[in-house]
Amino acid sequence: MSNQGAIKRSGGDGLSSFPDHLLSHMLSYLPTKTAVTTSTLSPTWINLWHSTPVLDIEIDDFDDFDDLLSFTSRFLEFHKDSSLHKLKFSFETELRVSMCRITAWLTDVVKRKIQHLEVMSGMDHKVDMAPMPIVLYLCETLVSLRLHCVVLSYFQYVSLPNLKMMHLEENIYMCEETLENLISACPVLEDLTLVRKRDYNDVEVLRVRSQSLKRFKLVVDRLDYIEGDVWKVIIDAPRLAYLRLADPFSVSFVISNLGSSAEVDIDVGFNVNIWKLDDSFERSAVRKLLTGLSSVKDMAISGTTLKIYMCLQIISHYLKHERMPQFQNMTWIQAEFYISDLGMLPGVLECCPNLIYLDVHIQKLYDEENEEIIFSSVPRCLQTSLEAVEIVRYKHGDGAERRLTKYLLENSLVLKKFALYFDCPNVEQEDIIYTELETFEARSLACEIEFRVLEKHVEMQTPASGAEPEMKLVEYFLENSAVLKSIIFMEPLRLKRCSASCEVDVGLE
Repeated sequence: MSNQGAIKRSGGDGLSSFPDHLLSHMLSYLPTKTAVTTSTLSPTWINLWHSTPVLDIEIDDFDDFDDLLSFTSRFLEFHKDSSLHKLKFSFETELRVSMCRITAWLTDVVKRKIQHLEVMSGMDHKVDMAPMPIVLYLCETLVSLRLHCVVLSYFQYVSLPNLKMMHLEENIYMCEETLENLISACPVLEDLTLVRKRDYNDVEVLRVRSQSLKRFKLVVDRLDYIEGDVWKVIIDAPRLAYLRLADPFSVSFVISNLGSSAEVDIDVGFNVNIWKLDDSFERSAVRKLLTGLSSVKDMAISGTTLKIYMCLQIISHYLKHERMPQFQNMTWIQAEFYISDLGMLPGVLECCPNLIYLDVHIQKLYDEENEEIIFSSVPRCLQTSLEAVEIVRYKHGDGAERRLTKYLLENSLVLKKFALYFDCPNVEQEDIIYTELETFEARSLACEIEFRVLEKHVEMQTPASGAEPEMKLVEYFLENSAVLKSIIFMEPLRLKRCSASCEVDVGLE
């Protein structure tokens, strides 16, 4: 207590009593612009930001490039005899940036044993940009590298012995071998993210070969189908623990040596026009992908609405002609189905004979017609291994989720937990659905069953006390919402509630 009082009496700020090396470490977590502003706190802080081993600059914050040049040069001069922990350049406007100057700075910091490097460019690739310096490929201290919208030139030799994390987003590679060699030449690389932009000339055959890679994420950021392209993906990374493919364009995926412990999240389209999908579609591409994934334990089929539809439509088309390979190790699967695709679920489950956990989310296309879903077979996993099922039905539907519920409960012999969460338009319809669901019986006597309406939540705020329209609206919600779980209103309320379970939060300021 006495020490704190002494600090206050002397006009200190409390933090100033900490050692300089600790304060410098704290500042290293701030953008440089913010760190500089601390120089006004007290005499202790005036030059403290100079000693932080981090330069994190948003170039567009500077009025002109001369100011940036002066500031950065002075900072690097101050650190000329010390190592730099992290450098980050971010910029959007090409008119303020000299890429030649930036590459010169990069060459300088590589010599200072940089560990973390980020260059985040927002410039149009049509602008004539200087490539990243060759010395970048020879930085033996680099641990993480993130490059966005830059040019990577050809190189003859790479030495990145400590690089563990690399994120390459929408870059230009001056030759096809650049990316492949960069990945394979990093002996301890563990985390790789590639974001490709379809509008730019890019690597047609993406090869990812790594004996150390544990996480790989591939994203293509454009959705529409483009006719005639032949992108391909080849992955050979036996230590992968997580694989995410969000690529609607590549026509082929060849995955080798994927370990059984890997978790995969698949969202691919094979560059096909799903509205014209017919027997001419090359089904061998689907077979190759599924075969490459057949050893994994956990798999999710997910993505945005369009992408989900593309992936499931392709798999559905495939199952009409061929069986899926066996996923002997698969114990957990999560998939989002449209109603019209639910009929293929038994075919998917038939290929997972040891499945334990099933998570199904049901959607409906805006123009999807109601149709009777027939489940014609009983997969082996329902009789021997399936223990837990969760079904989520978004938007009130035509009963597809109830037909699926009945099918799974009546045919799953060792089921321990079954949960159905569904939307419902009103309390009358909810009562009808519950009455129907309660007639379903589980074959497994040990099964615990849960049916629940997806929770509703209303939040509103009135601009003035006693505003009549808002009060009437609140009264309407409270008196007519039978399944309402909570309502937040910035006024005290004395109104009757239709839902006994509804919690009213009056947030008076």
